[in-house]
Amino acid sequence: MNWLRALFFLSVVFCVCQSYKILGVFQIPGRSHYILASKLFKEIANRGHDVTFITPFVGKTKVKNLKEIPIESLQTTFSANNTNVIFQMENATPFAKAKLIMDYNYKFSSHLLESEQVQNLLKSEEKYDAVIIYQYLSDGLLGIGHHFKAPVILFSSMPLYAPESFLLSHPAPSSYVPNILLEYTGRMNFWQRLRNAFYDIWIILYYNWIMLPKHRELVYKYVPGNPDLYDFLNNSSLLLINSHVSSYDAIPQVPNAIDIGGFHIEEPKKLPDHLQIFLNESTNGVIIFSMGSVLQSADLPEFKRNALLKTFAKLKENVLWKWEDDKLPGQPKNLKIMKWIPTSDILAHPNVKAFISHGGLLSTMESMYHAVPMVGIPVFGDQKMNMANAEAKGYAVVVPYRNITEENLSEALQEILNNPKYKINMKNRSKIMRDRPLKPLESALYWIEYVIRHQGARHLRYPGMDLTWCQRCLVDVVAFVVAVTLISILVVIKTFEFMLNGKYKNIDKAKKYK
Repeated sequence: MNWLRALFFLSVVFCVCQSYKILGVFQIPGRSHYILASKLFKEIANRGHDVTFITPFVGKTKVKNLKEIPIESLQTTFSANNTNVIFQMENATPFAKAKLIMDYNYKFSSHLLESEQVQNLLKSEEKYDAVIIYQYLSDGLLGIGHHFKAPVILFSSMPLYAPESFLLSHPAPSSYVPNILLEYTGRMNFWQRLRNAFYDIWIILYYNWIMLPKHRELVYKYVPGNPDLYDFLNNSSLLLINSHVSSYDAIPQVPNAIDIGGFHIEEPKKLPDHLQIFLNESTNGVIIFSMGSVLQSADLPEFKRNALLKTFAKLKENVLWKWEDDKLPGQPKNLKIMKWIPTSDILAHPNVKAFISHGGLLSTMESMYHAVPMVGIPVFGDQKMNMANAEAKGYAVVVPYRNITEENLSEALQEILNNPKYKINMKNRSKIMRDRPLKPLESALYWIEYVIRHQGARHLRYPGMDLTWCQRCLVDVVAFVVAVTLISILVVIKTFEFMLNGKYKNIDKAKKYK
């Protein structure tokens, strides 16, 4: 009997630990995006799976079971100089912002597909159990998954853009799902809903009519066999979304869409000695200031930088500033600068009282996880919506980039530091984020393996995903009902006209015979 038990145990271990071969496709040359993607693929490899990772960056340390295919030339398509463009786009319309994002992502997709490394891979005899593609208005990359005839898993670093929801058949009504480029929450008034719907429709039409045909051409040109993108545009098996109800309003989700918001956050690691000493000795508290990995604080206009310096100089708290240059003119004594800071690890320190941030989703989630209230200076992309949600839920104060002055910054900081409601609200949000049946990373790994075990898990697709948008929204039914109603009304009118004409003719005949 003992050998039977041992055999049963070994069979269970084999089933649980079965190794899959997975291809990861990541095309965005942005550090914050890379942090998410590399975290996911490294963890998949640590799970014992064989991972091939296409990436613009080369990892600092080698990971067992992880083979990188670096395409470092992707980094030249989005150089650090573009941070100035982003600052200048702060007051641009959602039209202009959407167009810029779509153009960049088309360039990323094109560069990756035409690269020698990817072309060699596509011409190889490799086989994969799944292809995980970074979803960011980059539908041309779906051709890679189609070519390898493997289940396609999409991974999005933020809530979906309107065209993505539309193409993936995910319900996102403009009445309560704000466009990611607008500073709205899910609770919009009439005029906000009108504006939201207008931008949603315009961006969807632009992407479908202008950008999608370009991605179709990429697939036809660079994927062997010249497949048609439109034949497999909506065939993905799973969508992993870096989102959670702790940071966004709840919205309907289809069964194959899984929220894994905050999956990149780890338990705090040991800080460098100089940083640990700085935090420990800041008995009056510490304020962190960082504009993230894409936006460079060093590129701030001088008058805005001076407003920040004057604000910080008046504080009793110490300030830690992510500053990308060697020197900061006018640096006050209570200010420490670093070119890169381990934000999440620092936020875990009990002396940290506030976080001044651009409002990127990673920064927002890290701040929420560690229950540190925020002052938001949103500039681009999803940042304005993130901070609108944060302010509406009472754990942040927003200072628009165009309104940066010493007075506005000081007022916002004092409100955060002296009003306990922000800390209380942030603690409540932190509890919501942490209270889950599975840690988000474990959930992501479970569903990836689930899709592979079930050969694409077609049973998770709701029937509406196989309908056109006209059928899904009952446009054809409404059109039929309207047409039948109009025809019926027309028949009734014509019948009455015929009857009345006949009656008048009989009256005329009767008069004639009299």
